[in-house]
Amino acid sequence: MSILKLKAYIAAVQFGSLTKAAEALDYTQPSISHMIHSLEDDYGFSLLTRSKSGVTPTDNGLELLPIMQDIVQRYEHLSEAVCAIHGLDVGAIRIGAYTSICVHWMPYLLKEFHKSYPKIDIHLFEGNSDEIHAWLEEGHIDFAISTIQRPEEFHFLPLMEDRMMAILPENHTLAENHAFAIEQFAEEPCIIPYEDTHKDVQRIFKQANVKPNIAYQIRGDEAIIAMVKQGLGISLLSELLIQDHANDMISLPLEPNHVRTLGITSKDDLKSLSPASKKFIPFMQEWLKKQKMHTKRGIV
Repeated sequence: MSILKLKAYIAAVQFGSLTKAAEALDYTQPSISHMIHSLEDDYGFSLLTRSKSGVTPTDNGLELLPIMQDIVQRYEHLSEAVCAIHGLDVGAIRIGAYTSICVHWMPYLLKEFHKSYPKIDIHLFEGNSDEIHAWLEEGHIDFAISTIQRPEEFHFLPLMEDRMMAILPENHTLAENHAFAIEQFAEEPCIIPYEDTHKDVQRIFKQANVKPNIAYQIRGDEAIIAMVKQGLGISLLSELLIQDHANDMISLPLEPNHVRTLGITSKDDLKSLSPASKKFIPFMQEWLKKQKMHTKRGIV
């Protein structure tokens, strides 16, 4: 069995195009087409339906796809394990993460990680809750850095608690308060993120049995923050998301207090992750501990 043939088919299904699959794998389109035809000859049935608009998996191809993905993943894990035995830290890790993680953690974390493990490649995918869950289910990423939304479907390793904060324009009448009652969101005009962007916000309102007075509903975090600064309403976002905006708007802890727990989300048990992933996760845990210590000491 050729692993490369399996990779060619997986890429063709992922991109819906032989040309794009060829570009992703750095092969020519005829080479990708030949590999998939060879795979179909080996199996004795078609794997793809080809049309002018692209390619889609046949029913048989769709049935075999998760098995192929598992074989390719295990082969990559095997290669990494062999290298690790020889004292070589090599491999590739595909990580999905929220925007707040990509902006506030990953640039600094990856810089430090590459100093220690220069031969481990990181592929970072930024997405919302729904996108990350789809990527996990389809095998497009190895794990995610996110909050846990569906504990019955995914494994979760907690990393840290991120406090949820009410954000207000500087001249708001409640700006002098020490905390913000969750019930107040039912009275004040609110700028609320869509549920697929911030499921944790919707969860908090449901738990508190509060129906927010929605003036605007926006998908982007920066857009929400900008609108709050202009006095168009108040909002509810995490402390990590708003940490760069402390000087030009007001942020108040909720009453009662609410947090979102950030952690590693994976489809399979963490023990089954690749050797490269098993290097990255404890490295990140240690990095977060250092950041927490620096914050306690007042170091920015």
